[in-house]
Amino acid sequence: MTFTLVSALRRLGLLLGTSAALLACSSESKPAEEAAAAPVVPTAAAPKPAEPAAPAPAPAEAAAPPAAAGFDAAAVPVANPTVGAFPFFSLIDGYEKGDAKGNMMSTESKNLLKDVAFDRYEFFDGVKIIPVEGRLYTTKALGEGASFFQAQKTYEKLIKDMGGVTVWEGSMQKFKDAKLNFEEQRHRGRYNMWDSEKAGVYMVRTPDREIWVEAYKQWDDKDNYWLTVVEKKALPMQAAVLPAEQLKKELDANGHVAVYINFDTDKASIKPESEPAVAQVLKLLQTTPALRLTVEGHTDNAGTAAHNQQLSEQRAQAVVAALTSQGVAATRLKPAGLGQTKPLADNGSEEGKAKNRRVELVRM
Repeated sequence: MTFTLVSALRRLGLLLGTSAALLACSSESKPAEEAAAAPVVPTAAAPKPAEPAAPAPAPAEAAAPPAAAGFDAAAVPVANPTVGAFPFFSLIDGYEKGDAKGNMMSTESKNLLKDVAFDRYEFFDGVKIIPVEGRLYTTKALGEGASFFQAQKTYEKLIKDMGGVTVWEGSMQKFKDAKLNFEEQRHRGRYNMWDSEKAGVYMVRTPDREIWVEAYKQWDDKDNYWLTVVEKKALPMQAAVLPAEQLKKELDANGHVAVYINFDTDKASIKPESEPAVAQVLKLLQTTPALRLTVEGHTDNAGTAAHNQQLSEQRAQAVVAALTSQGVAATRLKPAGLGQTKPLADNGSEEGKAKNRRVELVRM
């Protein structure tokens, strides 16, 4: 009995010790297990240093607006009006023609300020100067009672009734702002261009001509106005085309000879009607292989000396180019511009000016 009790107690102690050991082991392993079971939270990567932002592109410069071209006569529709005798338009009722000093003249007087068979006049179209060549009439209209606005609208209506157009109307302030200058001041009766002066320019285009009209108001003239009419046309040929044989005779005798070649207004392009004259110079060079020439350009005194010098050079070069394009060696020709420095006649008349506008062939 005693043995049994002792054995039971021993077993109970063994069980309690085993349980305690198991509990101790369980307690020690639990933190490790919890640690093993805990989810792994990924560590955020350290942010890379921000790269410097690319510099913003420079704003594109705004494109400059295209320059205004101004009036284009070739774009005006061709009309077929009934056209009377030159100068086509009368003065406003109650107005009389005046001379260069503004003195009253009879409407029957032939001594007008300007009425010539061929000349050049410059019109302003609001952007640029347009030179027009042909028969020219200009006079100062003397009278009272009509505003300049009335004068403008009178000639505008007359032109539009013929199928024409307004080229430009406005203050000459715009002309001054554009820093332009008329070269043909001789036609305008004065040499100062005031900002407050006004103009109206009109044009009609027919199958065989252009008619240009300008009404102009001076700043210090309340009642009067200027009227200019130009009938555009080519310069009538006043000299026969010299044949190659005659050109050679002149060169042999004098060492130089004048050739009359027409160019477009204020340009160096040779007009078609002058091609026969160029052809005779070409024939001269082809039939005289040893001949070498200086081709001189000459002008009248219309415009500035500097402008005429440049224009004469360009025209001499144009003649040389026309000849070399037909096979003449460039070494046989030398272009030269002399401007208005060597007139053959008095520039005081239109006939004299026509004679001075020439090309001269000079033997080298």
